[in-house]
Amino acid sequence: MSCGARPVLVLLAAVLLFQTTTALVIRADPDPARFVDPFIGTSNGGHVFPGSTLPYAAVKAVADCASGEDQGGFVSDGTPIRGISPLHDDGTGGGASMGQFKVMPVVCSGDLTTCVTNEPARVVPRVEGSATGSPGYFSIGLENGYTAEVTTTNHAAIHRITVNASIEQPVLLFDLSNDLGHSFQGNGNLDIVTLTSEQQGQKITRLTGGGEWIPSFGIGTYSVYFCLDVPNVHDFAVYEDGTINVGATSLTSGGYANDQLGALLQMTNGTSSFVARIGISWMSTGKACAYAESEIPSITSAGFDTTKTNARATWNDLLTSVEVDSTGVSSDFQTLFWSSLYRSFISPMNLTGDNPLWPESTEPYYDSYYCIWDSFRVVHPLWTIVQPQAQAEVVRAVIDVYRNTGWLPDCRMSTDMGFTQGGSNADNLLSDSYSKGITDGINWQDGYAAVLKDATVESTLWGVQGRGGILSRATLGYIPIADSTDPMSTGSTVGSYRSASRLLEYAYNDFGIALIAQGLGDSDSYHSYINKSMDALNIWNPATESDGFFGFIQPRFHNGSFKNVDPRFCSPVLGHTSCYLNPTGGEFYEASSWQYSFYFPHNMQFIIDSYMGGVATFLDRLDTLFENGYSDIGDEPGFLPTFLYNYGGRPDKTVDRVLTTLYSNFNTNTSGLPGNDDSGAMGSYVVWASLGLFPVAGQNTYLLSTPLFPSITFNNPVTGTKASIIAQNWDGATTNKYVQSAKLNGQPYTKNWINHDIFSKGGVLELTLGSTPSSWGTQPRDLPPSIVTGGF
Repeated sequence: MSCGARPVLVLLAAVLLFQTTTALVIRADPDPARFVDPFIGTSNGGHVFPGSTLPYAAVKAVADCASGEDQGGFVSDGTPIRGISPLHDDGTGGGASMGQFKVMPVVCSGDLTTCVTNEPARVVPRVEGSATGSPGYFSIGLENGYTAEVTTTNHAAIHRITVNASIEQPVLLFDLSNDLGHSFQGNGNLDIVTLTSEQQGQKITRLTGGGEWIPSFGIGTYSVYFCLDVPNVHDFAVYEDGTINVGATSLTSGGYANDQLGALLQMTNGTSSFVARIGISWMSTGKACAYAESEIPSITSAGFDTTKTNARATWNDLLTSVEVDSTGVSSDFQTLFWSSLYRSFISPMNLTGDNPLWPESTEPYYDSYYCIWDSFRVVHPLWTIVQPQAQAEVVRAVIDVYRNTGWLPDCRMSTDMGFTQGGSNADNLLSDSYSKGITDGINWQDGYAAVLKDATVESTLWGVQGRGGILSRATLGYIPIADSTDPMSTGSTVGSYRSASRLLEYAYNDFGIALIAQGLGDSDSYHSYINKSMDALNIWNPATESDGFFGFIQPRFHNGSFKNVDPRFCSPVLGHTSCYLNPTGGEFYEASSWQYSFYFPHNMQFIIDSYMGGVATFLDRLDTLFENGYSDIGDEPGFLPTFLYNYGGRPDKTVDRVLTTLYSNFNTNTSGLPGNDDSGAMGSYVVWASLGLFPVAGQNTYLLSTPLFPSITFNNPVTGTKASIIAQNWDGATTNKYVQSAKLNGQPYTKNWINHDIFSKGGVLELTLGSTPSSWGTQPRDLPPSIVTGGF
């Protein structure tokens, strides 16, 4: 959901320092975390979360900025700091998400009653250039004389505050009510008690409580709870709308008019540094305290260092599932690659054991699918080869959402339903994992029932769950504009019908259902859903013309007539910011008809031959999409088209297009993304482009390009097998970038795609590269599967 400003495209400078190599042995880096720059994409609309977290952890801690681009908390724009909070999402394009329970070291002019507690007035300028970070760590200097560090576990964070010698009485402010979006709904409480730690013999001041807020891109409200422990506190107070009560031990907010609520903790005079530990739970303060105590037992500077070391080790354990030979690859490109791989595993977050919605369930629970429309294309296919056990848990969690709510989710955050952007794309997430043999603990009969309900039962709230237009589609073969069955009760935020793009997505969702049906032996449903998967052609208007090409997807009215929509509309050259979830968003979502008219990844050969005038016209049409600026790589529908030349038998053109797209849109600057990171989707695209293959999400197909490392190995943590891609004559894709020939497990291989067997069973794909296009991968038998060729 990329609804923010777009950064200026900057070419990668000195992308690779190349050296020809034919090495077959990977020189694995034991510490790839050293290449991760978490600040890539933290300006100009990238909305990247750059703070401390673990893979799919609940806690994501970072400094929050007083900026209009604070969706991820911190922004590299020089704006002042509001505090450091433990709850965030990564790369969202909607409103700023979460940001509760900020702590902020402040300077008061006298005793605690002189402290400034109102959030807009208390912001503190950052020390410019002081922000640093690495996997599991964040630090920033503040102009008021403090340096704030934070590191994290799955459910807790520990802060270390260094105090300038000029500050005699350090004070830590705790903000109960202000989240990033200022959405506090009341029902907040805060209690203060003094404890003695049995482990360290410390006197600890403990703050517990919680509150209620509204989600950033959905409906409903949510509650979340904290447990903050601070040793060696000299005095404390609570504050409410500017009134400071020294020594008070509690406050309660029934309403939300009083949204400046919190506490002040004064440290012992002359303190040079201090630590604070906070646990977070979505269920209770008791669980928040239990998480903090078990995950960070030592509230000391040494405990901080141990937590930081463990966090880095956890990230390295994940990142080294992918081993690359970096011989001849520049450190800048390694930074781009590893940073992108790192961001691919920040979201969604694992709340297993801390699920307030159906706590009796024994299934995993993941939250912050923000949104599956973004992540099913590249993020979760990457999980299937790097972290298949976690992907199996996500599938189980998604199916359990269906068991407990009646519907698969498309978007969820903060335990609430999020707005549906396009199709019922959990169907694609499930079909992708099913077709790749992800089975661990998954009840696929329940998963099948869930996707069948999406396809057959019309949701009264399709703006947040299920599908709309099912009844009309069954009668007309398409979803008409202003379908009378489209509910508008979810509010004006979902005021666009998106009839054309939703039909295309529903059709591909149905193809995914067909694959699951086929695997489960339901042949009747397989054939039925294969047929349904092509009814999006009912909105193909052969008379629509653009740039000399005829035939584009166009929305239709109930009476069968087409609405003429310029195929360029919603592209970067025309109406680029018009097609979101706004009341006038129209019939296409976040991409143009030019882009969407290529979205038939289950039957591309049929579209090429029967609707696009044959291979030559198809290839010219793809060139025009990119060269005339109609493609938007800053939104997820723009990913797959860069690899579509393979369907036309021109893998060499895929290579050129992917490299041009990568180098002109992604770099290691803070403005190095072409759009919102979208929960790691932009990062995942970089990873796939660097690997030289791309998943056709929802099916067992990977399109081949050219690798940007001499060799790459994936270590499957479930099966213990290894999959390797080796590039002979590799020179960093400067000259030798086109595949001349290939071998799969030692046997000649001519197809310009592979399936998932290499990852699940292990194997070696060896590509011999050269400087000119070749005949490899160009014959009809070499093309990726389509329905019309019997490929599925």
